[in-house]
Amino acid sequence: MNQTELQQHIEAGTLAQAASQLEEERAAAQEKNEPQNLALAANDLGIVYLLQNRTDEARSLLTEAQQLFIQANDAAGQGRATGNLAELEERAGNGDAASALYMQAADLLHEGKAFEDEYATRRRLSRYYLTHGGTMMSLRETVKALTVKPNASWWDRFLCFFYRLPLQLMGLDKP
Repeated sequence: MNQTELQQHIEAGTLAQAASQLEEERAAAQEKNEPQNLALAANDLGIVYLLQNRTDEARSLLTEAQQLFIQANDAAGQGRATGNLAELEERAGNGDAASALYMQAADLLHEGKAFEDEYATRRRLSRYYLTHGGTMMSLRETVKALTVKPNASWWDRFLCFFYRLPLQLMGLDKP
């Protein structure tokens, strides 16, 4: 299932149908011994289970997807699965685990050259820090996000420069 289809299921409220389809895709990938497709299906199914508040099943599938992406040496896939685990931990109220997983996910996405996903993950981490009292950490992650943002506008570059100033004054960011 591609991301557009998954988004359509989310918007239409047909998560049960999406779960059924993804379970079939996962079984087919397992039967054909296709680890990459198995990892993708496990990751997407984990997201659907998370949205259905089936937390334990979601955690199991996302961990499985993460391990399969590691075996496939797919840093971007591993980053996506790790980011989804971070969201799960955040929803479960495990803030320390969530922030560590978000940072790990962003680094893996950068390594895998998935810059759009890295941008989104760093923005999510920035919002997390901001809502938990980490203003300077939030600012730092926003700067990192703007640095990797694909097709950054002049405004994005200006914001990056502007937000970097207090970090440089405090010695938290190198020029």
